Amino acid sequence: MSTDSSTSLINARERYAGWVLPLCWAAVALEGFDLVVLGVVLPSLLRFPAWGLTPNTASLISVVGLLGVMAGALAVGPLTDVIGRRRTMLITVVAFSVLTLLCAVAPNPWVFGVLRFLAGLGLGGVLPVALALVNEYAKSGRSGSTTTTMMTGYHVGAVLTALLGILVIPSLGWRSMFVIGALPALVLVPVMLRYLPESTWYLRAKAGEISPVLQRALGKYRHTIEQVAPRGSRMSRRWSGVTARSVR
Repeated sequence: MSTDSSTSLINARERYAGWVLPLCWAAVALEGFDLVVLGVVLPSLLRFPAWGLTPNTASLISVVGLLGVMAGALAVGPLTDVIGRRRTMLITVVAFSVLTLLCAVAPNPWVFGVLRFLAGLGLGGVLPVALALVNEYAKSGRSGSTTTTMMTGYHVGAVLTALLGILVIPSLGWRSMFVIGALPALVLVPVMLRYLPESTWYLRAKAGEISPVLQRALGKYRHTIEQVAPRGSRMSRRWSGVTARSVR
């Protein structure tokens, strides 16, 4: 059986490889929106009489949210080894979207701060998983440009947050920004469920065809080899032999 046929049997969703970049771009755009939204609504929060926020309290809420992002980024690697990249991406997007929506109904700054920390856990996991997926499914020699394209999603999301804040907050209030930030997940998550493929390396490791340690090593250097070794060259053939021998 050829390598392509074997891969297709292991990862039936690989035919949706073209969906990886746009779906990860959209997820990173939502991350950019949610990471910037607190800064956009902060002036309104400081003037919100029911909460009586001070600049120090507002800064503490910001720090707590960023600590959640850091914790999420640190935890997502081991999680993907256990449940896979596709499932991890879905969980992180659903988690931060739901928690962002709950921020819109937070009754006090303490609950708001806890929700921002929990949302940060999901936000911190999105980018590492998205980077891993787009690099794995990038065309040979295109991993750099693919990564750059995906990262524009963050900046688009951040800019949209600022623009929407100017238009929305004066008429609908600061809570509406968190509702707007969560709503796109109603479309994105079902599309991800349908079209986002799992990592082939993860599926092979799960099937026992390749050891997890070798999986990570080969995945780390695959695109470097492909960039310096044109398809069909001697080095490329040797690389193919290494990956073939890694399969039990």
